[in-house]
Amino acid sequence: MKNTELEIRTATLSASDKKLIGYVIKWGLRSHVLWDEFVEQFAQNAFSNSLSKGSDVRALYEHDYTNLLGRTTSGTLQLTEDETGLRFELTPPDTQLGRDVLTLVERGDIDGMSFGFRAIKDQWDIGQEPYVRTVLEAELHEITITSLPAYPDSGVEIAKRSLTLSKPQAVKDFDRWLQLVEVE
Repeated sequence: MKNTELEIRTATLSASDKKLIGYVIKWGLRSHVLWDEFVEQFAQNAFSNSLSKGSDVRALYEHDYTNLLGRTTSGTLQLTEDETGLRFELTPPDTQLGRDVLTLVERGDIDGMSFGFRAIKDQWDIGQEPYVRTVLEAELHEITITSLPAYPDSGVEIAKRSLTLSKPQAVKDFDRWLQLVEVE
């Protein structure tokens, strides 16, 4: 898996009976403005094909694959799509990390979710500002529990490629901005 194909987004979570539950994403609800250019939303059942393949989706802490909290293949992470969105149930391990994460969620110190995905099919509405990206189909790679949800450069690369098809000038402006802040 190339890092440039993974995008990260955020949601919320809660702890109950040593399980973490919540929605990774809620259908049709827009994100905050991303990169001063667009907002994003997910179409209902955007992950259906990905989930039906039985891929091994991991639950992580802070997008760190060495901080594994669960996975679909072991049954410690369950993912289901319903009318609201992509719902998860996670049973963290009885390890120091698992106990720490549960404590931080119970205390309210952590209430954010994020997820890594690769857009398979999306559409852009550039007739308004900010532009609206609707992800119609996506491949889910990981969900993560985080106190500081992030939009890493890998997510920008996918968005940049998708935006290139619809609005090439926006990409040129974004590239210039990246050069000014010395990201590229």
